[in-house]
Amino acid sequence: MDLDAIFRLIERAEQSAFTKVDVQQGDLHIILERGATAQTASFAMPAQSKQPEPSQPDEKDAVRSPISGVFYLSKEPGAAPFVQVGATVNKGDTLCIIEAMKTMNEIRAPRAGIIAGILATDGATLAAGDALFLLREGN
Repeated sequence: MDLDAIFRLIERAEQSAFTKVDVQQGDLHIILERGATAQTASFAMPAQSKQPEPSQPDEKDAVRSPISGVFYLSKEPGAAPFVQVGATVNKGDTLCIIEAMKTMNEIRAPRAGIIAGILATDGATLAAGDALFLLREGN
């Protein structure tokens, strides 16, 4: 696959509704994924053992995105974030904003607790169901 073919593949993937495109041709393996935070280029090496999957957040502690969109930790650029790791939140407190179709959607805490981790990156494009925060019990 030549460089022009790769660029055409990228353009077509951007215009499609797919969130992930995986193409393998000979020794070349290309993965295009929307909203991926890691942007690395690598070439497939034959007969490598597969790395274990990173651990998923405990389902009861994960606050997940109800919609696809762009994740923001603050109301506007330069403003203080809604929450930080270690912050105590009450049920209904705003945790972040997800912009979808030019609409800013406030994501609220489903219950009271302590923010144990922020799993999404500010400005990242997320899919519905992606984990945003770890919310542990406690006040």
